[in-house]
Formats: sequence, C-alpha cells, structure tokens
Amino acid sequence: MNEEIVEKIAANTSSEIEIAEEKKLTTWLIFSIGEKKYAVRSRDVLEIIRDASVYKLPFMPPYIEGVMNRRGDPFTVINPRQLIGEEDSTPPKEPLFLILKRDDDQLSIHISDILFFTDMAESDLNLIPGNNDEGFFIGTLGYGGEEIPAMNTNAFENLIRKDLGFV
Repeated sequence: MNEEIVEKIAANTSSEIEIAEEKKLTTWLIFSIGEKKYAVRSRDVLEIIRDASVYKLPFMPPYIEGVMNRRGDPFTVINPRQLIGEEDSTPPKEPLFLILKRDDDQLSIHISDILFFTDMAESDLNLIPGNNDEGFFIGTLGYGGEEIPAMNTNAFENLIRKDLGFV
C-alpha cells in the first residue's frame, strides 16, 4: 500500500516538473527606440539609468556615442539607432540607458523609453533561423497582436570587438 502511494507521488511530481519546464517563463523588458518597440530579456539588464552624461570619444565608430560614468566605472554607450536603421526623428526627451549585465565588458544601450515588463513562455519567442549570435535580433515576441523584435545583446559586444580589432 505504501509503495503504491510513493509511486503515485513520484509520478505526479515528475509530470508537474515536465509541465513546469514546458511553461518556463522568461521576463522581458519592452522598451522603445524612437517610435518602435523592442524587447530584451530582463536577465540581460543590470540597471536602468536616467540623466547620465555621455562623454564623446574620438575615432570611434558612429554607433558608439561615448562613455558614461556609473558609480566610478566607465560604460560604453551604444546608439542602436545607428545599427538597426532607426531614424533619429524623435529624439529622447531625456537620456535613458539600459546597463547590460555582462561578465567581461561594461556596455549600455541608449533607448527612448521603458514601456513595460512581461512574462512570456520561452516558446513564444519566434527565433530567426540560422542566427549564430551575429545578428542584432534573436527573433520576435508576439504581444498584443504585434511582433516585437527581441535584441541579441551579445551582438553589440561582438561588433565592438571586431571593429576595434580585438577579434
């Protein structure tokens, strides 16, 4: 009798684990650059900063706006508009930056506005076939009847390393 109960508990536990793995949720930060919406996994964002000064650097590619001081540490500021073809038709009202969570580099992305956070199943991400961490987008998220491009934060670091001769 006890063995039957233990077997049923084990069977229920394993099926609950399988269901949880199927519905594994990822929190996404939805933000805007100009008039367009974009998404990034919230685990890739360390902090959101407003009103920071950006100091220009000479001889940098045009997508590098400069560096900003975050608690005494310099962070490279990337202007993704230069990379993804977004026009500067609506400049941001105030400086707003996503500080990316990186193990080996200090990067930030200049954005226009934070819109919202949402939890979505990883299966809701429509991956771009053949994308090998080089493209700026990993896929799209379907939300509210629209497809929101999901950014590949690794691509920014890869491009900087390539353009500055570190690869």
